[in-house]
Amino acid sequence: MTNKFSNNLEIKEADLFLKKKLFILIIISLIIIFLTTNAAAESKYNWEELIRATQQQLEQNQSNILLNYTLAVAYANTGEIKKAYDIIDVFGSSVSRKEFNTAVSPYLADWENYLDYDNLLLLNYAAFSKVINKNYGEAVSLFEYIFKIDPENLWALNHAAAALVEINEFDKAHNYADQALSMEENEYSHLIKGYAYYENGNYFRAVIEAASARNLFKALASEEYQDFAE
Repeated sequence: MTNKFSNNLEIKEADLFLKKKLFILIIISLIIIFLTTNAAAESKYNWEELIRATQQQLEQNQSNILLNYTLAVAYANTGEIKKAYDIIDVFGSSVSRKEFNTAVSPYLADWENYLDYDNLLLLNYAAFSKVINKNYGEAVSLFEYIFKIDPENLWALNHAAAALVEINEFDKAHNYADQALSMEENEYSHLIKGYAYYENGNYFRAVIEAASARNLFKALASEEYQDFAE
């Protein structure tokens, strides 16, 4: 009787141990799935390293146009939109478009067709230079190509969407912003959607999107739509 009771107890303990082990394995599996599905999308290019290297170079030459532009491009590809815009704003206040193009064009002069290349830094040089020169249609094509060869870089989608807003292609801009949001929640996508809705006269939905991008919206709001930001 004692042996039977002892054997039953051992079986129950072994069963409990297996259940605990199975439970732990399930929890670990769920954590792995959660981390995998919610991991931030990453570009093929090491933009963080470029930021560090460029900042070091700027310590020796703060007024260098290309270095400042490189830092702005790198920030724009890591989601630090406010920092990127702050640098770009300097071009408008202290550097003429001609001076900017003179500094950047030597790096792009040999490119007859951007789409034949896969250098992500130079492609971004080209794309953002199109934005600065207000060639938004060409900028869209370049950002689309950048995303094609760097499909984990959601910021390329956002920048394409922002350029599309400039040429009033709001539906496509919404689609790209939504696609970026499906990859990673971010305020810039909401900001783009909010501004597009606002320009399209859909103020209710604009307010909803602005609420999801409150910090970035306030940081970047221009006088043109400051009343809406308030």
